[in-house]
Amino acid sequence: MRTPRARTAAAACVLLALAAPSAAANSGTGTGTGNIVVAPAVTTRDEPVTVTVHAASCRTGSASSPAFGETPLTPQADGAGGHATPAVARDVAPGSYDITVTCEDGRSVTRTAAFTVVNGAVRGGDGPAPSEGTSTADLVIGGLMVASALIGGGVLWLRGEGREDRPAG
Repeated sequence: MRTPRARTAAAACVLLALAAPSAAANSGTGTGTGNIVVAPAVTTRDEPVTVTVHAASCRTGSASSPAFGETPLTPQADGAGGHATPAVARDVAPGSYDITVTCEDGRSVTRTAAFTVVNGAVRGGDGPAPSEGTSTADLVIGGLMVASALIGGGVLWLRGEGREDRPAG
């Protein structure tokens, strides 16, 4: 009977599905597309963001966004590109913002939805404090749901062990 293998495969899929969001959440504090990297990916008004461009032909130039205006790029020490640390404007509305980098050779690249500005305060540089949205109770409930799914999957998996050798019927 192939039921234990099917259960094992299903349990693996569940674990993979549960691990994917946490892997994405722990992938770092910035986001990047192409050669533009922004950190942090989520910030608040009046806070700095670091814009890094990974291209040898873009050590100088400028980075601009509706959230902070235009700011010059400073060459990186390794010569592999440039960076800037502009502060998000105090009066900018919450939402996602693009960044356009214009390099010294005249080429420009736009990173759409490069970072997000939210209401709230930043705690320890890990992102904004929840002013709206996720509460401690939400996190506890979500954690309990994940734990119960893992325990339930483990019980089903253990109950299915050894059934391959049993005769059908």
